[in-house]
Amino acid sequence: MLRIGKLTDYAFIILSHLAGDANVIRSAAWIAEQSHLGLPTVSKLLKILAEAGLVISYRGQGGGYQLAKNASEVTVAEIVSAIEGKLALTECCTLNNGCAIDAHCTIKENWRVVNKMIFSVLAGLTLHDMIRPLARNAATTLRGIPVTVKGMMHE
Repeated sequence: MLRIGKLTDYAFIILSHLAGDANVIRSAAWIAEQSHLGLPTVSKLLKILAEAGLVISYRGQGGGYQLAKNASEVTVAEIVSAIEGKLALTECCTLNNGCAIDAHCTIKENWRVVNKMIFSVLAGLTLHDMIRPLARNAATTLRGIPVTVKGMMHE
């Protein structure tokens, strides 16, 4: 099963709290309290997000964190990549392809296409999209992508 890690999920929660009022600088303690996450976890993720250029860190009294750009400009792909690293569904999708059967594989190019398709979907969604309901109706589209609520969790 493909799965986003817990820390990536927490990063989205942290960023959603920062997106609530993007002009306000929030302390790590405030974010931890609002998100119900531990302060060490919030601090660790804020450091990673700052290194990725997704948040700005302000030092000193009154310091804290703020989104580096508008929530509608931060893509899901950027957030996932900041925490998880570059998307690579299979070994042949990595830069350091270490697959033992690479020279004889007949489906590696298809995996690379699938990898690009998934990245494209993630790059087409933004933090702004994630902090509001994606689908209120039984079937709708989001940026041309069909979204179905019925049975979504089990498909």
